[in-house]
Amino acid sequence: MQYRTLGNTGMEVSVIGLGCAQLGSASTDYAVSIVQRALELGINYFDTARSYRDAEIKIGLALEGQRERALISSKTGARLRDDAWRELEESLQRLQTDYLDNWHMHGLNPGDDLDRRFGPGGALEALIEAREQGIVRHIGATSHHASVLVEALHRFDLEVILVPMNVVERQPLEALIPECRARGVGVTIMKPLATGLLPAPLALKWLANQPIHTAVPGTTTLEELEENAAVGALERFALTGDEAREVMALHESLEHVRCRVCSACQPACPQGIRIGTILGTDVMYDHYRTMGAEAFAAYAWSREALARDLPEREATIAAIASCTRCGACEAHCPYGLPIMEMLPQTLPVMRDMVRIYRELL
Repeated sequence: MQYRTLGNTGMEVSVIGLGCAQLGSASTDYAVSIVQRALELGINYFDTARSYRDAEIKIGLALEGQRERALISSKTGARLRDDAWRELEESLQRLQTDYLDNWHMHGLNPGDDLDRRFGPGGALEALIEAREQGIVRHIGATSHHASVLVEALHRFDLEVILVPMNVVERQPLEALIPECRARGVGVTIMKPLATGLLPAPLALKWLANQPIHTAVPGTTTLEELEENAAVGALERFALTGDEAREVMALHESLEHVRCRVCSACQPACPQGIRIGTILGTDVMYDHYRTMGAEAFAAYAWSREALARDLPEREATIAAIASCTRCGACEAHCPYGLPIMEMLPQTLPVMRDMVRIYRELL
């Protein structure tokens, strides 16, 4: 495994880390085996969050007695100082640790959200206090908007950021990453496979050529984990001519298909359909699409995760079915996505997921 120094933090991070959102969907034993296998493969950077169901608990179990081998990055979605402190205390308890290597403000949005978290009594105060007390080593922020992170860096000297970037989504290369490089800010990348749309070996190899420090692909199975880690173990990351042409073809074919979760369409939908969640961040849908129905049904799921997702899945299906095709979403989408066509295309998979959930539960 190759390692890079995470900005000015001094931490040596594996170029391929582990995104831990999916651990919340797996059974405890299987999730623990993924984390422990990651360590064996040389992965030392684990990106989780208080909101990732029980992922923190499973990481804590997996790292019992070997906390020093891992660099743990977690997040708080709280906007206010006191709420952020409560989430930090919960995260530490769940992770069975007395410190975090990185603690992020989770999912910054423009406007009022940014102002509130960075203002008096906002969450940033908790991050600063936790760092002063040695409970958190480094503080940062995450967002689906590269421009918001640029603004955040202008307001405060963050030490690390987490942002989506992949073969299709390259906006961070324009202003955010140059700003981070100039300031010595650690750059960590989420959604490196565009939520399962991209082939992992090529997508991760492309990212390893970019001015980033680590990418944190989510992992459902041990096989996926080993495939991802193999990229980080390559001696050279340079793309071959054929690989470069494949990257170009993928970018062109997915440019107007991949949802960037920018939320531009959200206020426009009169039915309140959560378009960005459905098309851009639906982890369970990605599991099914990646694994296929048979493997999906046979996977070591957490029954609690399935029980939670079933009513949410049924509500999502009903929301999509309520679409009146008014066109407001497409009028507001800056990327020209055919949203009114894309939404109903998800229904056959979602309905089969519901069938499988009911059989398993």
